[in-house]
Amino acid sequence: MKIIVLILLFMNMTSVSYAEGKTITICSFEWPPHHGTTLKNGGYTADIIRGIFEPQGYTINKLFLPWERAQSFAKEGKECDAITEIYFNNERLQWYWYGAPYVVHNVYVIALKSHPVKNYNSLRDLTKYSFGHIRGGSLAKEFDAADYLTKIETMGYTSGVKMLFKKRIDFFVSAWSVALYEAQKLGKQDKIHPIGPTLQQQYVHMAFSKKNPKNLLRLQDYNQGLFSLMESGKYHEIMKSHGVK
Repeated sequence: MKIIVLILLFMNMTSVSYAEGKTITICSFEWPPHHGTTLKNGGYTADIIRGIFEPQGYTINKLFLPWERAQSFAKEGKECDAITEIYFNNERLQWYWYGAPYVVHNVYVIALKSHPVKNYNSLRDLTKYSFGHIRGGSLAKEFDAADYLTKIETMGYTSGVKMLFKKRIDFFVSAWSVALYEAQKLGKQDKIHPIGPTLQQQYVHMAFSKKNPKNLLRLQDYNQGLFSLMESGKYHEIMKSHGVK
């Protein structure tokens, strides 16, 4: 229900549409179990994107890139019109127009069950430990601002989870669903757990480059298409078909 309300709010931000040249090029990131070339139909994100744009006559082009490069291309608006699987933060508003969110993730500090720390009250309680996080990612306001922590960038979620198992980092900061998926691939899903409270509940968006004014029109079509997808019940069919509750 919260997401539907947010969609309606985002729809009111733009009020124009267009008929010609309906193509969109999207920068994406391999982010199983949500989106990726190894997943059924490309993952539920890919099915949602198709469900939003194809009924409106769009041709969709998609580039899977490392996260930093995907952001760079999307900011410039040359190779890509938009980027998907992106969290909101204020800094990114200088580059993107954000569409309504299509799903929500819970971001945690994740540890090996064998690690002595099982809980914490504040990140300041954990200053003697090291934290892995994906390069170029913005995960949670508190963690992003915590310059008192030892942070180690990883090349991706697979790399970060492997570093956790090898004890090259004490903790990994990630959406729990993503870390669990990566651990399952290694057959070690029972060896990790989230500790402490949820760092942040992150809504996941598609964001459109401000460098191209035509993206305001694509943004409008995105918001309208997502609302139609939810109103028709097809959104829930997609999520159910991918085993997402």
